[in-house]
Amino acid sequence: MLRKKMYFIVLVTLLAVFLTACASEEAQASPLIGAVAPDFTLDDAIGSQTSLSDFSGEPVLLFFHMAVG
Repeated sequence: MLRKKMYFIVLVTLLAVFLTACASEEAQASPLIGAVAPDFTLDDAIGSQTSLSDFSGEPVLLFFHMAVG
C-alpha cells in the first residue's frame, strides 16, 4: 500500500512539473500577440495583388494553401 501511494505522489509531482513547464514556455513563445502586423503584399486567388493595408481596421484571416502545379 505504501508503494502505491509513493508511486502516486511521484506521478502527481511529475505531472505538475510538466504542466508548469509547458505553461511558462507557451507564455514566452507568443510575444507578438496584440502587436501590429507589418504590411505585406501577396497575390490573391484571381491573380491580382492584395496588401494587408487594404484591410486597415478590419479583422483579417490569412489562409495559405499549397497550390497544385
